[in-house]
Amino acid sequence: MAYAGYSKLRALIVDDFDSFRMTVSKMLMDMGVSSIDTAGNGAEALRLCKASSYDLILCDHNLGKGKTGQQVLEDLRYHRILDPLAVFILISAESSRSIVMAAYDYEPDEYLTKPVTTRSLQRRLDRLMARREKLGPIHRAIKAGEIDTAVALCRKEMEAQGRFAPQAQKILGQVYLDQGDLEAAENLYREALEQRPLDWAMLGMAEVKRAQGEPLSAQQWLEETLQEHPLCMRAYDLQAELCREQGARDRLQKVLRDAVEVSPLAIQRQQRLAEVALENHDLSTAALAYRKAVRLGENSVYDLPDVHLNLARTTASLFQEDKTLAKQLSRDALRALGEYEQRFGKTPELRAEGQMVEAQIAAGQGDKRKAEQLLADAQELMVDEAVVLGLDASLELVKSYRALGRFDEAADLLKELVSVYGQSEADLEKIDRLLEEPVSEKNRQLVAEINQRGIGHYENAQYRDAIDCFDQALRKFPRHIGVRLNLAQALLDKMGAEQTNETEVERLNEILLFVSETITPNHEQFRRFRQLQDLQKQSERRLKTGA
Repeated sequence: MAYAGYSKLRALIVDDFDSFRMTVSKMLMDMGVSSIDTAGNGAEALRLCKASSYDLILCDHNLGKGKTGQQVLEDLRYHRILDPLAVFILISAESSRSIVMAAYDYEPDEYLTKPVTTRSLQRRLDRLMARREKLGPIHRAIKAGEIDTAVALCRKEMEAQGRFAPQAQKILGQVYLDQGDLEAAENLYREALEQRPLDWAMLGMAEVKRAQGEPLSAQQWLEETLQEHPLCMRAYDLQAELCREQGARDRLQKVLRDAVEVSPLAIQRQQRLAEVALENHDLSTAALAYRKAVRLGENSVYDLPDVHLNLARTTASLFQEDKTLAKQLSRDALRALGEYEQRFGKTPELRAEGQMVEAQIAAGQGDKRKAEQLLADAQELMVDEAVVLGLDASLELVKSYRALGRFDEAADLLKELVSVYGQSEADLEKIDRLLEEPVSEKNRQLVAEINQRGIGHYENAQYRDAIDCFDQALRKFPRHIGVRLNLAQALLDKMGAEQTNETEVERLNEILLFVSETITPNHEQFRRFRQLQDLQKQSERRLKTGA
């Protein structure tokens, strides 16, 4: 049945082509819509939405220069400009998986692919407007805090088994959850699931179990949801929240990585993946996610200054682990630093820190002269502006000294930082990553536990498990010589007991090369290091001769 209220609607059409705006305007006028505004880009659309309230917005995804249609929807929701009853339709000529998933993920009221015909548009609008008219009183009651009225209206629609009964049931389940009536919510979701495995009902059960303090049951519901509905991004988000609550950071990173593979254009998940990977000391994953987040952040309301800085910081640090990838990311990292001040503004401390990070990147690229000049510029700026560096910037100065081979200055500054921040466990944990051995109580205990577990596996000739343990410790404390030598020992014994592969040989060489560049002859582990070097050379000779 055709919707009868088109004449009362106020519509906005957003597209960068005049011809499309005119065509869709004609379609809407033929349906009876008389109040129609148009916008040629995202900025103009937002200006109009701030000035007026629209019942219907039809927005193309690709709007040329500036915001995309997805970013317009993000902005409207972020600033709460979009009326809860307004209908937002995203339109696109593209059918790539990433674009379609972005549309699905950001949940516009409808997604249309071009070309759009009058018949297809009216059919969609008839259904959307009828739903708006039927469910509008429920949403208005919720907004007004009239919960009993909202519940009664939902129940009435469900009992009538009308066209929008499932949507009313979904709304009612959320109302129960929001009100903390977990028993009523669970009964409602179970009743819905008796009919068929609806994604929203399965997610609702996960929310109920989470609220009841049953995280394992909640996790099971989320896994079942993704089996039935593999594109349900809310299930990934809930899994991530559960992992964070349980402190399961490795599993949290995996969940976020899986989510961005399904929907790669969701900026906030890319940001979260980068943050978690950095917490897990997985610099490669962090740097790649930060680069993606920076690119997605252009024109996005969710763009964050720290994301740009962290892209540069992680890229600079990555030269110690993966020079090839670090070089590939350097261009994006330097661009992020170069554009930072214009986009976000900079304090003298941030300008100095930016120069330090750029110095590390230059050193990693082999341009020591440029690196020295950048560090000198940063130090001159600190003197001229009387800058007192905070901990984060001070740690970048330590890294800069090391990148330029000024190890004594790095060591002296680290000692000073340990002394200054010695009363703060959280600050000491940050400093730990640049120390040979951690000084914070938490990290000392952690590395001892992981190391001891690895030694246990090694003594039982379980070399793969031992390597995994030492790898885990090394990701957290990359400068720990004892852990590095334990890892080298486990690799050597595994290579002697099993068939050797090139990856393991390269890994062993990298580990011992790092130690050779940092260890001193008076170090307590120096003799052991030389013994492992000899064993490495013997292993290489065996490989060459095939003995």
